[in-house]
Amino acid sequence: MMNKTKDRIRIFNSFEEAKETEIQDIIKQSPIDRLRHTVELILRVHQVSREDLKRRTATGKIRIITAG
Repeated sequence: MMNKTKDRIRIFNSFEEAKETEIQDIIKQSPIDRLRHTVELILRVHQVSREDLKRRTATGKIRIITAG
Protein backbone atom coordinates (compact mmCIF):
# COMPACT_ATOMS: atom_id res chain seq x y z
CA MET A 1 0.00 0.00 0.00
CA MET A 2 1.44 3.37 -0.97
CA ASN A 3 1.36 6.22 1.51
CA LYS A 4 0.50 9.43 -0.36
CA THR A 5 2.08 11.64 2.31
CA LYS A 6 5.48 10.11 1.44
CA ASP A 7 5.25 11.80 -1.97
CA ARG A 8 5.03 15.29 -0.47
CA ILE A 9 7.78 17.60 0.67
CA ARG A 10 7.30 18.86 4.21
CA ILE A 11 9.04 21.86 5.70
CA PHE A 12 9.58 21.81 9.45
CA ASN A 13 10.30 24.72 11.77
CA SER A 14 13.03 22.82 13.63
CA PHE A 15 15.05 19.63 13.61
CA GLU A 16 13.20 18.57 16.74
CA GLU A 17 9.84 18.88 14.98
CA ALA A 18 11.15 16.83 12.05
CA LYS A 19 12.52 14.14 14.38
CA GLU A 20 9.24 13.96 16.33
CA THR A 21 7.30 13.53 13.08
CA GLU A 22 9.70 10.78 11.99
CA ILE A 23 9.24 8.99 15.33
CA GLN A 24 5.45 9.24 15.09
CA ASP A 25 5.54 7.83 11.54
CA ILE A 26 7.59 4.86 12.75
CA ILE A 27 5.21 4.26 15.67
CA LYS A 28 2.24 4.21 13.26
CA GLN A 29 3.82 1.41 11.19
CA SER A 30 2.82 -2.14 11.94
CA PRO A 31 5.55 -4.39 13.39
CA ILE A 32 5.43 -6.49 10.21
CA ASP A 33 6.08 -3.43 8.04
CA ARG A 34 8.97 -2.34 10.29
CA LEU A 35 10.51 -5.82 10.02
CA ARG A 36 10.01 -5.82 6.25
CA HIS A 37 11.77 -2.44 5.94
CA THR A 38 14.60 -3.66 8.17
CA VAL A 39 15.12 -6.78 6.06
CA GLU A 40 15.09 -4.71 2.86
CA LEU A 41 17.71 -2.36 4.33
CA ILE A 42 19.93 -5.29 5.35
CA LEU A 43 19.65 -6.78 1.86
CA ARG A 44 20.59 -3.44 0.25
CA VAL A 45 23.56 -2.93 2.59
CA HIS A 46 24.91 -6.38 1.74
CA GLN A 47 23.95 -6.02 -1.95
CA VAL A 48 21.88 -9.21 -1.90
CA SER A 49 18.57 -9.54 -3.72
CA ARG A 50 15.63 -11.71 -2.75
CA GLU A 51 16.35 -13.80 -5.86
CA ASP A 52 19.90 -14.40 -4.57
CA LEU A 53 18.45 -15.66 -1.31
CA LYS A 54 16.02 -17.97 -3.11
CA ARG A 55 18.89 -19.53 -5.10
CA ARG A 56 20.93 -20.33 -1.99
CA THR A 57 20.76 -23.83 -0.62
CA ALA A 58 20.84 -24.80 3.03
CA THR A 59 24.17 -26.35 3.93
CA GLY A 60 23.42 -27.15 7.56
CA LYS A 61 26.59 -25.27 8.51
CA ILE A 62 27.07 -22.09 10.48
CA ARG A 63 29.66 -19.66 9.18
CA ILE A 64 31.27 -17.32 11.69
CA ILE A 65 32.80 -14.17 10.25
CA THR A 66 35.15 -12.20 12.45
CA ALA A 67 36.23 -8.63 11.89
CA GLY A 68 39.89 -8.45 11.12
